[in-house]
Amino acid sequence: MMLNHDIDQRHMLLHQWAGAIDQAARLGALSGDRPIVIREIGTIAGPRAGALEFDAGLDSGRLLRALAADDMALTRQFVPWVFVGQPAVYMQGRYVRLEAGWEDALAQKSISVRQLNTRPNGSGRWLCGMNERGRAVVLHLSDLVPHFLVAGTTGSGKSVCLRSMVTQLSQRGDRLVLIDGKFGEGLRNLDHLPGIVGPLAADIDTARAALAWILAEIVKRYATRPTPATPGTWATQGEVKTSRLVVIVDEVQELISDSAIVEMIRRIAAQGRAAQVSIILATQHPTAKAFGDEASIKRNVTGRIALRTADYKASEVAIGQSTPRADWLLGAGDAYVVVPGQVQRIQIAYMEHREIDRLLTSTPALSEWPIFEAESLPSGGAAWPSGDEVGAALLSAQRGEGRVKFQRSLKNAGLSAANDKAVRLLGMGRDALRWLEDKGYIVRPSDDEDTQESSE
Repeated sequence: MMLNHDIDQRHMLLHQWAGAIDQAARLGALSGDRPIVIREIGTIAGPRAGALEFDAGLDSGRLLRALAADDMALTRQFVPWVFVGQPAVYMQGRYVRLEAGWEDALAQKSISVRQLNTRPNGSGRWLCGMNERGRAVVLHLSDLVPHFLVAGTTGSGKSVCLRSMVTQLSQRGDRLVLIDGKFGEGLRNLDHLPGIVGPLAADIDTARAALAWILAEIVKRYATRPTPATPGTWATQGEVKTSRLVVIVDEVQELISDSAIVEMIRRIAAQGRAAQVSIILATQHPTAKAFGDEASIKRNVTGRIALRTADYKASEVAIGQSTPRADWLLGAGDAYVVVPGQVQRIQIAYMEHREIDRLLTSTPALSEWPIFEAESLPSGGAAWPSGDEVGAALLSAQRGEGRVKFQRSLKNAGLSAANDKAVRLLGMGRDALRWLEDKGYIVRPSDDEDTQESSE
């Protein structure tokens, strides 16, 4: 708990920091040429870092470049406390924002859900943490933000964030499906919370079955129309309305090697919003391969909880843009929450183990998931790949082709695929090639095809 004198000390340090930079800017010491006039400076004492927001008008670009120059070598000299981590400077709205982590004596690393004394009401809501103004941050699965990506490396607080989220959603009347790509390590035992649909899916086969069940549920929900008395809710036979269905997929990077799983996640992200089906994708290693190349997933997953990532590229995927830098966060629950039009730095609120354990009293509605069969997948969205497409992908993989050359090969064969589909098909081809080579088979084009290609 932060004592009053610690809070006063943080504000005093921030005012010292603001005054030093303002004076240096006016004297021309920051940029080495003409002075920079700062019209206004806001001070923000967040839980894990102090921040300044500068309104420099038309000089904002010069101020940003001056503060960022030489790995912020000059800027670091103005911080009046022993900061931890990497200071950061970036544009936020019209302001130049500067951040530096508090030393341990001034930081608020431990904030519980109970401590924030806020109980969100309504489906799809949970208390995520505390923002820089000391206010509770409640996130909401909605038409604007139907899906979330949660990203963070080891020690970032990702598992704590997920377990708190799942536990809170289970108390709102939502139905939940839990999938964990690391054998259930992150979500273990949470399938005994209220509202859980089926057993924890902790391997690829079970994950396929659970995702196929969800797609079938989406089709059922599309087949029903909202009743006039309850607009925006989904009616089914025997029910007044259908509750929100939330799919939590932890360690999704362990599952994306399976093309069927990638396709089902894509369809859930694209089609789930209107059926009140949301998906939360969580990963230690957010990569362009997992999300950036799949434009449909990236476009539809509009909410982000970015904890500390391993590097800049992972940060870009986690945040959805180049700034702020999630790889400069401090770990242990320090996070950026990104929703359309807003970025907040927060400290994730945890739920105590005994609070979660007290709620583990239920049994999933389904004792097992129906067996997955690709042919039973509901139609709609992207078509299941044809044999010709898979064959072309296998040969392109054998030749070591990338996406562009693969698309050219498809065109030569009288086929076509947009960028997203081509990436998925080529992934399938590479998976098939590895399997065949592991079994001792040799894959090569026929002599006729070699001759045809060499003549082109």
